[in-house]
Amino acid sequence: LGVTTAPKDTPWHSWAVVACGGMSIGHKGMIYASKAMSMTMADLFENPDLVEKVKTEYKERKGDEVYDAMVPEGPPPVNAKGN
Repeated sequence: LGVTTAPKDTPWHSWAVVACGGMSIGHKGMIYASKAMSMTMADLFENPDLVEKVKTEYKERKGDEVYDAMVPEGPPPVNAKGN
């Protein structure tokens, strides 16, 4: 799902995108996306067969790909002193 919430080619981690989030272009895009996602969820809740089709398609597209987290196992390193 892709919706417009800021002008094309705007760097995403910038003041311009933040400003768009507080304006009509950002609001309209976010509302559109939320409606699309919520109606998709309603369709999935109402149709369990569709959920199975989605799961099957996901497994077919994913194939043998395994996600390897870049975060190492164990507790996160904590540096309370800041050095």
